Amino acid sequence: MKKIVFILFVFPAASCHLLMSQFDSQVSSYWATPNYFNPGYAGQSGKLELTGLYRLQWLGVEHAPKTGIILGEMPVKFFGREHGIGVSMYNDQIGLFKTNLISGQYAYKIKLFGGSLSIGIQGGYISESFDGTRVKIPEDDEQYDPNDEAIPLTEVSGNSIDGAFGLYYAAKNWYAGLSVTHLTSPQLELSENYILEIPRSYYFTAGYNIQLNNPLLELRPSVLLKTMELSTIRIEKDSLIVQTKQSVVKGMLKQTQVDVSLRMVYNKMFWGGLSWRKGDAVQIMIGGKFKMLEVGYVYDFPISDIIRETSGSHELFIKYSVDMNLKKGKKNKHKSVRIL
Repeated sequence: MKKIVFILFVFPAASCHLLMSQFDSQVSSYWATPNYFNPGYAGQSGKLELTGLYRLQWLGVEHAPKTGIILGEMPVKFFGREHGIGVSMYNDQIGLFKTNLISGQYAYKIKLFGGSLSIGIQGGYISESFDGTRVKIPEDDEQYDPNDEAIPLTEVSGNSIDGAFGLYYAAKNWYAGLSVTHLTSPQLELSENYILEIPRSYYFTAGYNIQLNNPLLELRPSVLLKTMELSTIRIEKDSLIVQTKQSVVKGMLKQTQVDVSLRMVYNKMFWGGLSWRKGDAVQIMIGGKFKMLEVGYVYDFPISDIIRETSGSHELFIKYSVDMNLKKGKKNKHKSVRIL
């Protein structure tokens, strides 16, 4: 079963059985991709920002997660007020599962206590597929029946609408955000017998910029707190599959994860730092900003038992940003092409 989907916990519940796993993708560069989990960030940077991220998790582990994320956000101005719009897209593969999400974002901005509060909403389309044609059951494993109804042997898929809500406050030297994803707890009917239930996930993030005595150096501590329930696949038929797993699932229906990061920034161009994810990994981060382009790399060194199977995880992001200058009110002003 480890070769089928290593993230699944399976247990029976009368005639309805559940396969359980964490749904949202892991991201270590959370401070660089805030609108991945909080639509309230849309428009907060005051720039047009386009971000691409790719993550290879647990290198060396068969069927380990692979995640690709594309984000965009920018401020807009209409009816005399500033607003934010954005887009969030990601593709996630883990085991025989594939997830695709594309969403649009809107944020309403309010000046408050010397800073800016954004109230953001997100709506989009989410799809999930499972490739049952690649399921492999060892012939000498007596625990599993190849004809068990709990194991799809064909490719099944389903889709649904999905939503998120977020609050994001930014002041001169600090920020904080609170958000919830999968707001409607969508259910994806993969087939007549399999229904994927996606629970809500809750996020809190905060950060502070500390200017040191050396004007070229700045410390940027940040934290991400994530609380999520395990997603489930409900099987609408009787099954004989792994009844002994029931005790493993008990007490694991909810998971809280904490990331704490500290980066040192030099001359607002180059940065490096460390991060710690409770019970999971420590991270080494490096990166730099070159005009309109920022590039960052994170290496996750595991501190859990999975260190026996993997050398770690790798994550790379690239961000392109352009100032929008909405407050300057300049229209149709261009330099001569001879001095561009």
